[in-house]
Amino acid sequence: MKKLTLAYFGSPYFSALFLEKILTDPDLKKIIEVKFVVTQPDRPIGRKQILIETPVKTVAKKYGIKLFENKSKALSTKFETNLKSKIINQKRFKHLNLKNWKLFGIWDLEFRIFYQIDLCLVYAFSQIIPKELLKAPKLGFWNIHPSLLPKYRGPSPITYSLIFGEKETGVTIFKMDEKIDHGPIIAQKKLKIKESDRRPDLEKKLTNLGFQVLQGVILNLFQDLKTRFRNGFGMTSTPQHHTQATYTRLLKKQDGFIPLSTLKKALKNEPLEFEELPPILKEIRNWKLEIRNSSEIFYNYFRGLSPWPGLWTLIPNGKRLKIIDMNFNVASYKLHVTRVQLEGKKEVDFETFNRAYRVF
Repeated sequence: MKKLTLAYFGSPYFSALFLEKILTDPDLKKIIEVKFVVTQPDRPIGRKQILIETPVKTVAKKYGIKLFENKSKALSTKFETNLKSKIINQKRFKHLNLKNWKLFGIWDLEFRIFYQIDLCLVYAFSQIIPKELLKAPKLGFWNIHPSLLPKYRGPSPITYSLIFGEKETGVTIFKMDEKIDHGPIIAQKKLKIKESDRRPDLEKKLTNLGFQVLQGVILNLFQDLKTRFRNGFGMTSTPQHHTQATYTRLLKKQDGFIPLSTLKKALKNEPLEFEELPPILKEIRNWKLEIRNSSEIFYNYFRGLSPWPGLWTLIPNGKRLKIIDMNFNVASYKLHVTRVQLEGKKEVDFETFNRAYRVF
């Protein structure tokens, strides 16, 4: 039987873990073939602005998978004009809205190959895919989203689950449409969040869970693939409850800032005023009486923003103090900072820092 052909879209390390699982799983290797990978371009990192490739790119190169990158920023006007002309002259692409094609931005990727594959998988790609392309593959585009949709749509679902103190989260596989995380649900599975979980922990757990869910869906699909292709794709899916949707946004460095006075209150578990909450915490939840447990609120905030942008404050001399690590005692509601790093200095334990600067 013909293998199911896939394209994979993703960029960060946990998306790379997912891709490698697909490429190495003995059951899936028998029935699927990843034809190409799409990822973000190399980005300058650190003070020296050294170009670093995405983890997904690294995995694609490791396994010899054809690779395309989003290089729209490097696209010259002359090249863009020539490429548009080539696309316009092909009858198959007459329906494409070329006003929006830059949103996709993959200038070295020929549109025709989307019509030659069965399915596109998207996991943490962080870029809008024009609706004109979503129907090109036989089975469309499927997104692996690390939340229980319709809750926490958008780019930062794992962070939001943690900072709002959720006790469970999960993975949703859905068929993409033109709206963000809006399409019908193909499969969904829950995961309990441990009190010790931080963002990297959940990223790995949800990646493993997402792969298990996808593996089951693909294996079931392949059993009657010929019938489905002959009679039309009829996999069961469930519309989302759109009225229950909540949304996340991209994180910014400023999201990690806590005024020193607010941090001191949290360390003593003193009640907070609503205005003292970071902006991101005001976006979804109606806090009311919950705001009294300031130590727990900021521990959850730390869990969700770890390791980047992390929590940080400004001490009286104007320097930035980053909170490297902290812990929380559930029984006593005590929050303890354990490791910090002052701007321009090495990381030290909190007691050593406080003896030297007497800030807390």
